[in-house]
Amino acid sequence: MKDKLIIITGPTASGKSDIAINIAKKIEGEIISADSQQVYREMDIGTNKISDPNIVNHHLLNVVDPNEEFTVDDFMKSAKEIISILNSKHIIPIVTGGTGFYIDSLLFNMNYGQVKKDKYTRLALQELANTYGNDFLYEKLIEIDPDTAKKYHPNELNRIIRALEIYDSTGKKPSEIRTGERVLNKEIDPILIFLNYKNREILYNRINDRVIDMVDHGLIEEFKYLINKYRLDEDSQSMAAIGYKEIFPFIRGEISLDEMISLIQRNTRRYAKRQVTWMKRYLNYPFTREIIMDDLSKDDATMIIEDLIKGMYEF
Repeated sequence: MKDKLIIITGPTASGKSDIAINIAKKIEGEIISADSQQVYREMDIGTNKISDPNIVNHHLLNVVDPNEEFTVDDFMKSAKEIISILNSKHIIPIVTGGTGFYIDSLLFNMNYGQVKKDKYTRLALQELANTYGNDFLYEKLIEIDPDTAKKYHPNELNRIIRALEIYDSTGKKPSEIRTGERVLNKEIDPILIFLNYKNREILYNRINDRVIDMVDHGLIEEFKYLINKYRLDEDSQSMAAIGYKEIFPFIRGEISLDEMISLIQRNTRRYAKRQVTWMKRYLNYPFTREIIMDDLSKDDATMIIEDLIKGMYEF
C-alpha cells in the first residue's frame, strides 16, 4: 500500500506553516518541515521558525548546528523514513516548507548525486577557498557547470565544494548526475497544496511586514549570538540564508539599518518569485491543487484544504 502524504507549499510568507498546523490538528497528523534553513538549531527569528513546535508534532526542525552541513540527500533519507513510520501508525504526515529541492526529493525518484565524499578533495578545495576566496571556486564551478552554479550563491561554499568534488570524482557535471529523469515516486500517494497569490503585491507587502517584525523581535541580536557561539562568517553555509547574510555589511558599518531592512525585503521578494516559478511546475500533476490566497484568511484556506483532503483520502 502506498504511503499517504500531504504537502502544503507556497512562497515565503504565504501562511503555509500556520495552515499546515491547522490541518494537522484537524486530521491528527504530524508535520515534516521542508525548509533548508529551519534544520539549523537556534536560527529561529531569521527563518521564521514556529515558536512552539509541540503544538503539533514536528519533524526535521533543529536537526544540525549552524556550523554543520545538511544536504538534500540527508533530508530525503530522513523524511522518507518518517513518512513510512507515520503511515504504519495510521498517521498522515504533512510536509510543509518552501525548499523545492526537498519537496522534489520526495515526489520524484531522482539521483541527487550520491557520489561518495572524498575528504582529501574537499580539504584541497577548502584550502583554495581560504587562499583565493569563495569567488575563485564559484567561478571555477561556472566554467565547469553553469547550470549548477546558477542555483547557488557564491557564499554557499559547502555546496560549491560538493559540486566540484562530484566533478573531480566522476568527470561528470553535477547537473548531469543530479538531474536525470523526473520519475514519480510510486511508493507514495501525495496530495500537494500550492498556496499562491495572483496579486503579487499582497504577498510582497506580507514579506515586507514580516522582515520588519523579525528585526523588531531581535534578528540582529540572534545573528550576533550565532556568529559568536558557532564561529560563523560569510563563508558559512547557514549564513548564506536571506535574513542573515544581509546583516554582515550592516555590522561592518557599510550600510544603515534601513538599508539592511530594504535589502532583506528585496532579496526575500526575489526569492518568493523564484519559489512560485518552481512550484508552478507541480500544477502539471493531477495530485496538485492550487489555492489562490488573495482574498482568503488562513482559516478560509484551512477549510478549503480540509475538504479537498477528505475528497481525495478516506478517513
